[in-house]
Amino acid sequence: MDLGLKGKKAVVTGATRGIGRAIADLLADEGCDVAICARKADQVEAAVAELKAKGVNAWGQAVDIADGPALKAFVTAAGEALGGIDILVSNASALVQGVGEDEWKAMFDIDIMGAVRSFEAAKPFLEKAAAAHGDAAFLITPSVPAAEATSA
Repeated sequence: MDLGLKGKKAVVTGATRGIGRAIADLLADEGCDVAICARKADQVEAAVAELKAKGVNAWGQAVDIADGPALKAFVTAAGEALGGIDILVSNASALVQGVGEDEWKAMFDIDIMGAVRSFEAAKPFLEKAAAAHGDAAFLITPSVPAAEATSA
């Protein structure tokens, strides 16, 4: 498949497994350079090595999405490491079980505020990409646990 993404620079949060990893793999398969983050450093290292094996520039860092300053620093460093950001995918999710107030707060802080903070840090890179190439993209793909989705 050719989605016309060859040479684009993409940042994907929560990208060492599941949907985030599938997104990072697809972007790399399409010829995008990819920066990823997740909480576990060993998983980030392994995923970066596998992405690089696809023949693209890949970079990653362990980051807790709930740590706003660390998340923003990651996105900025990713943009610098890749030489820009054309695509930002905010995929990280709290994936908490339950529907109480504490669970909703955890989901809001990671799913929503993680996306907001990622975008704030990526915005200058995305604007530059849009001005130079006519396009840039910001996608949000947080998930909910299947068990909760059926009972909510």
